Amino acid sequence: MSFAEAIIRNVLRFAEEKQAKTVTSVRVRVGELLLINPEQLQFCFSVASKGTIAEGAKLEISVERADIRCLLCGRELSKDEMLCECGGFAQVKGGKDFILESVVVEV
Repeated sequence: MSFAEAIIRNVLRFAEEKQAKTVTSVRVRVGELLLINPEQLQFCFSVASKGTIAEGAKLEISVERADIRCLLCGRELSKDEMLCECGGFAQVKGGKDFILESVVVEV
């Protein structure tokens, strides 16, 4: 619920700055390593937006894949592997962000 509340808080702040009457859509990108379930986030967003100008807004969620590679051999690893078969450790790039990409409002 806290991620949905954070989205709503930022969306409403943006909408207020633009003197918007309603929020029609919101797009977020979440890293797969955050383990956020998109369906649960959709539900929490609808609950958190009730009674606000964002109520009924469409929430679009894209999941950012993590790039995990072995530091020794460069092999691509899965998110469940933190140690490569060669004995090298994993380097994680991406997949950890939570980004509010866009907000569409009507003024």
